Amino acid sequence: MGLDFSVAFVETQPDLYELSDILTEYYAQIVERLMTVGGPGLSVQDLVQSSLDVIDQFMPPNGGILLARDSSGYLLGCGFVRMIDDHQAELKRLFVRDLARGYGLGRQMIEMRIEKAKSLGATTILADTVRGNSSMLALYDRLGFSETPRYDGNANPAELDKYLVYRKLELTAG
Repeated sequence: MGLDFSVAFVETQPDLYELSDILTEYYAQIVERLMTVGGPGLSVQDLVQSSLDVIDQFMPPNGGILLARDSSGYLLGCGFVRMIDDHQAELKRLFVRDLARGYGLGRQMIEMRIEKAKSLGATTILADTVRGNSSMLALYDRLGFSETPRYDGNANPAELDKYLVYRKLELTAG
């Protein structure tokens, strides 16, 4: 049996309470993974607030926020994309709630954000994830991403570099 869901970019700022709720789950998982690889224990609430503080960077015309919902409207997942400069886009904050995992939703959300980045003029897509996040790294690898050094425009503090992996996808014309 499949899961009935829809995935779409928002045209206006999403409900911040709803977004805060899913970002709290996302960051709780990220902080746990970060600590597993020896990283610092960061404040989930501070990370959520810092995401909400820069939400405009991910809104049109320079980015997009992708939300996945089930047939009742319940938020199942999110993913952000933004242009760093005229040619580079960054994928951020991909999260799929446990009940929606295993249906290809994460992959679909990455592919949709890549298409969005292309439409914004990107020729390079950049992303980062915590070392040891094997499912995310495997997905990036299957989609043609390769390892790259930390990139200009990455908002993570440099002291987290040793706990993160950076990925890059060079887009071909056509």
